[in-house]
Amino acid sequence: MKLNFRRGSAFASKKAHKYLKEKNPEDIQKITVIRHAAIGDFVVMRPFLIELRKFFPNAKITLSVVNHYMYGVPDDLIDDVHIVSRYQKDGSKTGFFQRIKEAKTLSAQDIIFDLTDSALTHLLLFFSRSQLKIGYPYRSFMKLFYDICVLRSDFVLETQSMMHQLNILGANTHHYPLNYQLTTVARNEIEPYIIYFSGASMPERCWEKTKFVQLIKKTVQTYPEYRHIILKGIGQDEHFSEIYEPFSQYKNVIHQDSMPLTQIYDYLGAASLVVVGDTGIRNMAIASNAPTLGLMWAPHISPLRYLPKVEKHQVVFNTEFHQPSVDEVYKALQTLMSKLYEN
Repeated sequence: MKLNFRRGSAFASKKAHKYLKEKNPEDIQKITVIRHAAIGDFVVMRPFLIELRKFFPNAKITLSVVNHYMYGVPDDLIDDVHIVSRYQKDGSKTGFFQRIKEAKTLSAQDIIFDLTDSALTHLLLFFSRSQLKIGYPYRSFMKLFYDICVLRSDFVLETQSMMHQLNILGANTHHYPLNYQLTTVARNEIEPYIIYFSGASMPERCWEKTKFVQLIKKTVQTYPEYRHIILKGIGQDEHFSEIYEPFSQYKNVIHQDSMPLTQIYDYLGAASLVVVGDTGIRNMAIASNAPTLGLMWAPHISPLRYLPKVEKHQVVFNTEFHQPSVDEVYKALQTLMSKLYEN
């Protein structure tokens, strides 16, 4: 394998050049991917894992995760799981020496890909035994942890930035359409429906529930032939009964219970549109090939980092990072529906 990049676009140590010069992809036997994150982030990385397996066909792939984020681990795309702990069972944080002990349980690896870049992953990298460590150079001292650093842009889809860690090794990865291997279900055209999910990754990123009510009132009138699904989440605070209550007498508005992972991807995949904020459900809908309308306004976080460059996925946001108004979201919804289903 040979590294090929322009000066300043990436970093590779002399050790990396020497190691790869003597290796072919088929020679790599053990790979660990570090992804300390929640279900939406596991979904985002699935195309990377699929391409990783294609490029390194003989490698055993281990995924390193944290103990409190195990829901939705992509077991079908990996061979083993390595677990480190941020918290004890009583909710208190784990100690420094316990984290070192858990880091050392990772066996010797040929390559480690760090897709998280946190203090905990740096600890894991420092105490791991790996021939090659690849990550993102957010800070200049990262060269102490990584043999190869690939720049990460906030203006391309996050999955594509992950692919760059393979591209620098010579992998000709498939980008669009991205392959998630989750469902093949197509849109339900006989009984079409629009899904609304009011939750978000953080409370301050939730679009106001009163705005969701106003939006649904508009869309029910504009699209009476559609079912309008208010989807519950798995959390106790994600039932959204206050959103459904004004529509409890509407026959085409449904308060849908949350579903297990074995069913949710097919259900999302059959939707005509999923209207959702910054949360895992949006990533799951994208992975299910359902059109999405995202609602984002978090300061200093570019929505473009989470937006596939295809017309069926759009994000409503503004340059001032204000919550979008009901009219802005409704107009964006109408425009997207018209483009997708104008006939």
